[in-house]
Amino acid sequence: MLKNFVQPTGAGIPKRGVESFAEQIAKSLNFEPGGSIEELVASTGGTLVFGSSGAGDYDSGSIIARDLDDYTIYISRNTSRQRDRFTIAHELGHLALHLPSIKANDSNAIMRATRSVDETDDAQKRAEWEANWFAAAFLMPQDKFIEIFNAGGQLAVQRIFDVSPAAASTRARSLGLLD
Repeated sequence: MLKNFVQPTGAGIPKRGVESFAEQIAKSLNFEPGGSIEELVASTGGTLVFGSSGAGDYDSGSIIARDLDDYTIYISRNTSRQRDRFTIAHELGHLALHLPSIKANDSNAIMRATRSVDETDDAQKRAEWEANWFAAAFLMPQDKFIEIFNAGGQLAVQRIFDVSPAAASTRARSLGLLD
């Protein structure tokens, strides 16, 4: 049976609004910095699969979401655990930010988000930015990040939040802590 998947489009929420929403979601789920995102996915009705969803996502991640509590996140077999954590949080961003509007338009729709984005489609590009903003704030909440960064620098951030050097430095730059 052929499924008609719907790609996410941007919610149009300002960056700080997305970050605040991500921090609220993490708090409501009792997700602590450095916590097990794999356990969080399992406890919220999700499944993690190491491999492709069949949509050319071998080197990145993707999500197929039937509902907020019925989704599968696909993770590349070729990335680090810290990179996987960001990918999972990114896909959770699509789930929380973009699935509700898709379902409001069609309750039977299934969302499929991959890293293959039509670069001429501003709505798709916006959805990717929003998912990245969500992931950064979900894994590295602003106040805690600034506190840890100021006390111990980037290496402390990487260790405590269990994120990659790239994720830590990007978050530090976005918060004005690095040039």
